[in-house]
Amino acid sequence: MNNYELGRVQSYLLRHRYIETKSTRRNISREEHEAATLLRDADASMRNMLSEILDGQGLLLQQFSYTEVPGIPIGATVFALLRKPDSTPPFFGIEKLLARMKRGSIKTDAEAKIWFVQIWFSHLDLIYTSKNRAPAEMLKYVDAIFTRDVLVEAVRSYINDYVCKLDPTGISNDAVYKPLMDAKEGTIKLAVTGFLELVTEAGLLSSTDGDIYRQTLLSAAEMKNNYDRQLAPLMPTTAVMQAARDILIQEEE
Repeated sequence: MNNYELGRVQSYLLRHRYIETKSTRRNISREEHEAATLLRDADASMRNMLSEILDGQGLLLQQFSYTEVPGIPIGATVFALLRKPDSTPPFFGIEKLLARMKRGSIKTDAEAKIWFVQIWFSHLDLIYTSKNRAPAEMLKYVDAIFTRDVLVEAVRSYINDYVCKLDPTGISNDAVYKPLMDAKEGTIKLAVTGFLELVTEAGLLSSTDGDIYRQTLLSAAEMKNNYDRQLAPLMPTTAVMQAARDILIQEEE
């Protein structure tokens, strides 16, 4: 791999964050196959150079082979570009998030962020808590499967079981409570659809057979690497849904 090819590989990684030499679940484009092959066959000096460049941008390049991780086809190699703990790569903006999450009765930037966070915690509950799975159990990503309707119902249950049962007079700040309570019919499904589009495009979920979604190796690896320093402080209990309420809705003592 020469400098020009290194630039091509870096560009592809920054756009997609997850590349495979071959896959049994999706079609691999010619561009992805070439990038993965170049990276797989690169000598140590070029691989180190690329890793150092990405490290300076707050990213960690990690390689996985079929002998190490289930779900990877025999003979295949996967490269994932993980966000490093306590780093925010400058090109990870929220413009797309705001545009995709403003659906139904979700009109403002603040409401878009609130709904995204709420659905994020509900999706974590499905692929970790409900499966009695710890964040460090990366290899179980192959079993982290759910449907769109299941996620819609999980969000609806959270709102009905926790948010609706709160006493409005005991809430000191209704910035989160009000958007969730004021959601019009159909907003939850629209918001979940926007969330799934975003997270799938980010390479954290893969979609097969229509509305069936599976956690990707990239997502599982990031969770394993970053949970303790980034997410654990936000989850004071083992019940993710309850913790989400504690984080998003502040009640008066």
